[in-house]
Amino acid sequence: MAEAVEAEDLRWSWGRALPLKYLLVHEEWDGELTVWARCAEADGLFVDPARRRKRVTVVGCAPTGRLLKAVRRALDRPGEEIDLGELGVVSDFPVPGVDPETDPYGAFQDDQWYFERPVLVGCRPSALGESLVDLVVEAEIDGPAWRAEPADTEWGLYNGCGGGWLGECHRVEGLYGDPRSQVPPPMVLRGCEPGEPLLRRLVRPRADGDRVRLLAVDRSGRVMRHYEPMPLEVRASRPSALGGTLVDLWLAEGPALRPVPQARPVWDAWFEGPPAEPGGWAAYDSEGRAEWAAFAAARWRPGHSSGPDPVRRLDGRYVTDAPGLRCALGEAVAGPGGHFAQCWHVLRGCPCGGDPVPEPFTLVWHDSAVARDALAGHTVDTAGETPYVDAVLGMLTRAGITVDLR
Repeated sequence: MAEAVEAEDLRWSWGRALPLKYLLVHEEWDGELTVWARCAEADGLFVDPARRRKRVTVVGCAPTGRLLKAVRRALDRPGEEIDLGELGVVSDFPVPGVDPETDPYGAFQDDQWYFERPVLVGCRPSALGESLVDLVVEAEIDGPAWRAEPADTEWGLYNGCGGGWLGECHRVEGLYGDPRSQVPPPMVLRGCEPGEPLLRRLVRPRADGDRVRLLAVDRSGRVMRHYEPMPLEVRASRPSALGGTLVDLWLAEGPALRPVPQARPVWDAWFEGPPAEPGGWAAYDSEGRAEWAAFAAARWRPGHSSGPDPVRRLDGRYVTDAPGLRCALGEAVAGPGGHFAQCWHVLRGCPCGGDPVPEPFTLVWHDSAVARDALAGHTVDTAGETPYVDAVLGMLTRAGITVDLR
């Protein structure tokens, strides 16, 4: 199938008794989609974070805000691991041969990395200056690793993806270098029905690997999650135990960031279709709730709302963590499995400031004290000073929503 439409707007099927769960899709420059494979299972989709964690050293760092507070705690408590919340790293460098006076926009380039679950595991005074420190950070890191570090690079640290400024440093050791050391773990797709492009690659393998996206569909064939393009390098293919003409494919690597094993029950629930009743997220732990919120965000389309009701009600009884608040707020605004479509990065200092809601309303937040107590020590703002619930209330107010705490 090859149509210039969004994959999420289609219903996918394959006419077999086995449920279809995954697709490998190649997207052309003009948006045309080509299915390379339909698959029944994906072994290795759920990965223990410990398998993909990496240590890097932030050299000659001048931290500010939340990062400065974390550094001070680390210096006061040697040997203790300090949770950093979120961290983004950007390197800016000049493009060789391009004159900034004649082409100011094309003369510079940047690479960006997102650190998930970052932990500060070491901190020491830097040899590069009295006021500077060297930081050893461990995290799951998503970003480029395919080339050597460019010359004349300038580094910046941010409060997560799209967040505010957290400081600068001389360099970050371990981000650039041998890409083989940072390849995501392999994955096996079982019970696959190859399309024509994949059949040609299986007959005449290529080492460079075409870039494809992995799509996960629910029982009705609607896309429920998708991942960033990844290189398709098939290491082996064999007839599948699932029978027929299906094959199993051993891929050299899968998506860079994948759900943790604890999230599998959430995937199983959403495979049966979007939730019809409220509160389905409440039974899960924090990681499961974060995965629930990710499903809700992937499902959202412009115009999704529970209607023009001027009063929406948030059930706060189970809001005991930040992902739970996102789930409850999305549900209040857009119904079961709903998503509150604001830029949540504004909590971390994103300069966009957020957008006003199309139809302002009053949000009645029942049992708001539950979240206030559970998140009393949780902050995500750049300065690390505003309690999480207060930051969310500020975001809602800027969006034009009146909040009634009860």
